[in-house]
Amino acid sequence: MSIATTASAARTVRSLPFTETFDANNYSDLTWITQGATQTWMPTSGWNGRGAAKFTGPNAEGYAAVGQFDFRGLSTIPEQINIRVLVYQGRMWHELGAGGKLIILNRDGNRGRPMVIATDYQAGNWESWAPCDGTVCRFEGGEGWPNGTERLRLGNNTQGNGKRSNEWISVELEANTRTGMIKLYIDTQDGQFQGLYVQRYMDDTGPGGTWSYVDLIGGYMNWGNVRADPENYFMLDDIVIDDSYIGPPAGFRTGTTTRPNPPSSLSVQ
Repeated sequence: MSIATTASAARTVRSLPFTETFDANNYSDLTWITQGATQTWMPTSGWNGRGAAKFTGPNAEGYAAVGQFDFRGLSTIPEQINIRVLVYQGRMWHELGAGGKLIILNRDGNRGRPMVIATDYQAGNWESWAPCDGTVCRFEGGEGWPNGTERLRLGNNTQGNGKRSNEWISVELEANTRTGMIKLYIDTQDGQFQGLYVQRYMDDTGPGGTWSYVDLIGGYMNWGNVRADPENYFMLDDIVIDDSYIGPPAGFRTGTTTRPNPPSSLSVQ
């Protein structure tokens, strides 16, 4: 059985590392969905067979995410923040879903917002992810948008096409207010991606300021769903926020892709 919820709130982070495993249906204070997006707790669909949060996208520009994670509860806010989350996309999420911002980190004293943004290569072909200073991004190909040389390609995964879906991917955003560096780490269970993927300097906003909160994890969506489809969804699992590199969970890289139990369409409103 799965349980659908609708809410929007925040949580105060009082110590690091902060974790949310979604192993219990007790995170309604974090669920942030608007414009018809949905969130459903999936008790056995996580990367390790335990809980995960499943989302469908909004019908217009809006949110399908968890957040906010407020740092005002920390006695000292560190100069570096790392945010690690496991992401699983349904096979049709890229073609039919909403795209946009995967992680947003905010700071005071300098309004810059390091992000991870998903952008299409040649509309509808596949998407890739990049570390961004606001919306100024650097993809693996060295440009502000995918140029076709990116190894990380997410889309409709059919055998041998090189696109990734229906698998858990570890995504980690690192940003440092002193050095001004933003780093994106990607790990896959098959070991093809391990560790640092792309990094960039905060050349749009510059270093400085103090981290204030993680705005969201999951998605600020630029547009709405084209049509409903059982594979048009994504899931989140095992969020960790800390002041140094986190990496994927122990045992995540197995050399083979571990598939979760298929999400059930049964839900209790």
